[in-house]
Parts: sequence; structure tokens; C-alpha cells
Amino acid sequence: MGLSSRLINILISQIINHSSFDKNGIVRNYKNMHISYKHKENIFTVNLSCHAIQNLEKSNLKFRRNGTNQIVFDVDRDKFIRSVLENIKEKPQLNSKPKKIVIDFSSPNIAKPFHVGHLRSTIIGNFIANINEYFNNDVVRLNYLGDWGTQFGLLQYGLESRNIAINELENPLKQLYDIYVEANKLAASDENVQSKAKQYFSAIEQGRAKLDNWRKIRAITVKELNKVYHRLGIKFDDYHWESDYNGEAIKSIMQSLERQNIITTDVSGKKVAKVKDKTVTVLKSDNSTLYLSRDIAALLDRHRRYRFDKMLYVVDNAQTDHFVNVFDIVGRLDNDCTKGCEHIKFGRIKGMSTRSGNVVFLNDILDEAKEKMFEKQKESKNTRSSAINEETCDILGTTAVIINDLKQRRQKDYVFDWDRALQSEGDSGIKLQYLHCRLWSLESNANVALPNECNPDCLNEEVIGDVLSELAAFDDILNRALIENEACIIVNYLFRLARHVNRMFNELKVKNVDHDLGAQRLLVFHSARLTIKKALEVLGVKPLYEM
Repeated sequence: MGLSSRLINILISQIINHSSFDKNGIVRNYKNMHISYKHKENIFTVNLSCHAIQNLEKSNLKFRRNGTNQIVFDVDRDKFIRSVLENIKEKPQLNSKPKKIVIDFSSPNIAKPFHVGHLRSTIIGNFIANINEYFNNDVVRLNYLGDWGTQFGLLQYGLESRNIAINELENPLKQLYDIYVEANKLAASDENVQSKAKQYFSAIEQGRAKLDNWRKIRAITVKELNKVYHRLGIKFDDYHWESDYNGEAIKSIMQSLERQNIITTDVSGKKVAKVKDKTVTVLKSDNSTLYLSRDIAALLDRHRRYRFDKMLYVVDNAQTDHFVNVFDIVGRLDNDCTKGCEHIKFGRIKGMSTRSGNVVFLNDILDEAKEKMFEKQKESKNTRSSAINEETCDILGTTAVIINDLKQRRQKDYVFDWDRALQSEGDSGIKLQYLHCRLWSLESNANVALPNECNPDCLNEEVIGDVLSELAAFDDILNRALIENEACIIVNYLFRLARHVNRMFNELKVKNVDHDLGAQRLLVFHSARLTIKKALEVLGVKPLYEM
């Protein structure tokens, strides 16, 4: 982990002036950083968890120990303030060795609803992609759509049994889902229906059936999904399909697994593998593929295609055993392929529904959020009339849903609550958007120009020291979030920063004070806004300028 670049120059110039210990020694050896402002002593304190204290003690560095692995530096106040405020616009060089990162996220199924489980994968995956791009990694955003399997056979049975033509459907995704649900219920009580569905899927996988309906359903699904992604502000670099890895396409891979005795044929004719003393099925007895066999082939293909350093799968906790199986089997065939593979797990959302009851489609949730924000905007005395519009309310609604999700620890289940998600007070996405708008309004209407350089003599208040301590820690916060794949580290940082900035609004004036004093204070407000804006963008939220 690297030090915040906004502090490196300070520490180098003021503290680190010893030939036997350069800045990279600290960069490599410290773990966590905490910055605080001591107003009475007029200094900023940087506390590091460092695993190389013995090396530091051999140098002439001025620091003190605080516990076994804690070291504390006191930093000159004026140098600290100048460094933070004068470099706030510059993107720090945080990664000298960019990596190729492929991220598989969202990945819904065709003709099925984009449900709240896919919502978490989409929101978390987008954040992980954004933060890797911030650190200059070469990111591939990959959406792996489920368009293959027995469920498609059930859907085809439902269409044929009801004599439905896909072209005639008015609300295609909703109607296709209803048809699938009905066919699935029939299959549960009628073995004949299940058998016909399996036969149909086997026929299309072996190339014995026409794929006209399948192609139409795929096209419909992608069109509808893109509407949701547009609302969430998400784009993908590549779309892959489970059908890319059908029985014929992956035959050679399955043969390689057999030749190396990684998979064998059991008494029922299925192809199976042993993974940690468990037997797992890789191919059905009729050689039809499974989710596992397709994922094995997909991983090998991605490694060949992208030559990735990391391959991240953003999929819920329930798929843990599945990815253990994938990585184990592929690793025995090609160990290099799985070295950078990781399952980014997440918990489930409970209780997310609309006024009409249980929710099926994500669009229902986003529409509900937009409608609720429209009502709140009309009720609020602080809302500008020009901000009561569909686009603003839609962005506020998606902000509420995204921040409410990302403030949770990733692997924990949580209960969704509309009132908490949409609250304009306390720790919420709406409050962060409001603060960004308020800061922009101050800049636009202060009738004070931003100064060309910082003058610390004008910035003596304790609250400014507290704000600057948080601003200086921003790069470190992002670094921690990157390493842990935890967005809540950034969200909680924003809530802390927001509390300090709101105190600054209450305690300090920019208008009707000495011009230079107002300009220097505005520089602090401006720097806070830029930091909030960048953090929201990394989280996948579009900052508003009016609400």
C-alpha cells in the first residue's frame, strides 16, 4: 500500500532526509494510516502501522513509537495545509505497475428478471471496476449472460404449449418470465414436462434444433437490460454468453480433462471430478453441459484471450462451492490460469419490495425509488423548483439504492428499508448529493474567486484542520478499499467528511468577510467538493449540481 501522495512530499521534505531510507521504504512497509489535527499544538499528526520499525530506528527520522507496530510523525501545519490544498486537483500516481483485471459481474439470465441479487453484483462489480481504473489498472468489464441450460428448454415448452409467438409479446421480458414460471411449476408435478424440456435443450446443444426463438429472446433481453444499465450509469466492455461454451464448443477441453484423469465416467454415464473429497458432476450422461463445465471452459478461454493478472467473479456467497470446484479443476489443467482468480463474495438483500408487494424486476425498484424521491422533493422546502424533474429524481433514487447497498459490509446480508435509504438526514446517499449541491452552490454564488495559491495563515480554525485531515487521507482510503474490495470504507469516509464539512458551513463564512479570508475558506470548501465528487464517481454515483 502506498502513502497518500499528498503527504509523501511533506514527509520527504520535513522528516525523511536520510540517504539510507527513501520514501519507498515507507511506502512498502506501512499498513494503515490515520491523520489527526491537534489544534492547541498547531500540528498535524500522521499515525502509521509499520512493520519495519527497526529499520526506521536506524535512520535519523523524527518519529515516536505508539505500541508495538505504531509510529507517529508530527507534520508542520503550514506545509501540510499547502500540500493538501495545492495538489487536490492532481490525480496521484498511485500505481507504477498497472495490471490487467477482468471483472465478471452482473451476469443475469435471459428471459428472467434482473433481480436484487443481480443488483448487488452489478453495483459492487461496477465499484470494483471503477476503483481499479482509478489506480490505472487495465480493466475489462465483462457481463456473462446466462442463455443456456434446461431452463431454456422449460421456456420453449411453455411457448409451444401455449402457442405463443415471441414477436407478438407486448411486455416481452415480463411475459416470458411468467411463461417460464408456469412451465417450471408444471415440471415440478409432471415428469413428462421436465423430460421434454431436457430433450429440447439437449437437441439445441447438439445442433439438432432451430435456434430462432433463442436468438429472439436473447435480443429482447439485452435490449431490456441495457435500459437498466443506462439508469445505473454502467457500461460493459464485453458481453459473453454461456452458449459460447456449448457441448460442441468445449468438447476438446472435456477430452483434455479426461486424458489427464481430472474427470472420469461414473456408473450412470456422467462425467465427474473429485474436488476435496467430494464428487462433482461436470457433464450429464447425455454429454449436455452444466453451469460448472461451461465456467471451466469460460475461464480457460478468458485466460487465453485476455492474459489477465486477475480474474474477479462478483457473485453471491451461495456460489462459494461452485467457484472452489471451478478453480480446483482448471488449476489442475493449467495452474497459471487460476493464480489470479478470486471469488468476490457478497451477502443477500432482504425485504426489498415495492408498494404492490414482492418485487421481481429491478426496474420496479428503480421506478419506486424515483417516485418516492419525486414526492420527497415536492415536500421539501429546500428543493429548487427546477430540480423537481424526472432525471434528477431518477438519479437521486438510484443514488439512494447504490449508497444504501455499498455502505454495508460486502459479505453481510442486510435488510432493505426504504425510509433509511431515502432519508435526507443522517448517513445516506441523498445527504451526500445534497452536500455536493450545496458546495457547488457556494462556489457559484459566493462572488469570490478561488485563489491562485494557498495561504495557511488565513486557515486557523479547528474545523478546517479536521476537514484537511480527512482530505489528506483520501488516497489511503481508496487504497484500502481497493485491496479489500470494500466500498463501505469509502462510504463511511464520505459520511465522516460530510459531518466535518457541515460543521464548516455552520461555523465559517465565505461571504461578507475579508476578501482574502473568504477566498482561502472557499478553497477548502472547493477541495472538499472535488473529493466528494471523485468518491461518488468511484462508487458509481453521478454527482448532482442542483436538487
